[in-house]
Amino acid sequence: MPVKLTVAELAKLVGGKVVGDPDCVIDGVGRIETARPSEVTFLANPRYTPHLARSKAGAVLVSPGTKVVGPTLVEVENPYLAFLTVLSRFYPQELWVESGIHPTAVLEAGVELGSEVAIGAFCFIGRATQIGARTVLFPHVVVGPECRIGDDCRIHSRTTIRERVRIGNRVVIQPGAVIGADGFGFVPDTGEYRKIPQVGTVVIEDDVEIGANTTIDRATMEETLVGAGTKLDNLIQVAHNVVIGKNCVIAAQTGISGSTRIGSDVRVGGQVGFAGHISVGDGAQVGAKSGVGRNIPSGAVFSGHYARPHSLWRRIEVCLARLPDLFRRVRALESRQKQAVTSSEKKE
Repeated sequence: MPVKLTVAELAKLVGGKVVGDPDCVIDGVGRIETARPSEVTFLANPRYTPHLARSKAGAVLVSPGTKVVGPTLVEVENPYLAFLTVLSRFYPQELWVESGIHPTAVLEAGVELGSEVAIGAFCFIGRATQIGARTVLFPHVVVGPECRIGDDCRIHSRTTIRERVRIGNRVVIQPGAVIGADGFGFVPDTGEYRKIPQVGTVVIEDDVEIGANTTIDRATMEETLVGAGTKLDNLIQVAHNVVIGKNCVIAAQTGISGSTRIGSDVRVGGQVGFAGHISVGDGAQVGAKSGVGRNIPSGAVFSGHYARPHSLWRRIEVCLARLPDLFRRVRALESRQKQAVTSSEKKE
């Protein structure tokens, strides 16, 4: 059923203050550049401020004190967070897998399911696995034996969760993820490589989100760990025995080599590569495309390849941009010096 709210009702929903017409009716959301008069948008990034005066949106979520002539404003402390609340109101998440077990699903002996669990078509659940209340397995999910999955999880299609993996509550796993594959471990032996048995597991704590086609390898022994509240983007590789702390955010195509330890509240840009057996301290930040080959202290900001303190990396990049001019100047100095030497030799 379509949702319609007045601006006054919308402001109440997000705890905001109306500056303008409180009776304007809102029936959707849109971008600040293209929103219609019946839609709400938001301004959180100052770069988009020039669009505000030209916006045709019926209402705009803004920070307190924003001045503009034109659209109705709803002042809130955090416009971006408020916009997420509005999005959820207009587009509530629909659960298209019904509670219960689809007739085509296969459950082996000893599987235990909590209340209101939904098991979609063609799912497989191995023996002695436990799945908590209200958890949803979308079609074509594979869960190995002796796994533990908590309450209110959402595990999307084509996800594979191998044996003995432990997953907490409210975990979201996007399509195609693989949790608990063997770690990459081989020993050279007379001209061939012998596989090291990977007998550990993976532990995913509460409120983690794992992006599409991300892979998290099981430990050689003990655990590969992803801490509570951490968010992993798509196409990330987490190798065996890696430990990721709580509330980290790691962007797409990052690779984390074996036995690396990442602290809590760490932010990592896309396509970062971490060497194995290093540590990253709490609250550190790593810029996109960095190659991290050594330890990073807590709170530090690193960038570049190989990664170094961000301020140093910026100075190096400035110097690199000046190299062609510097090369020309050196060549000119060499030419003048050569001419001076030739002239001096002629005088002699």
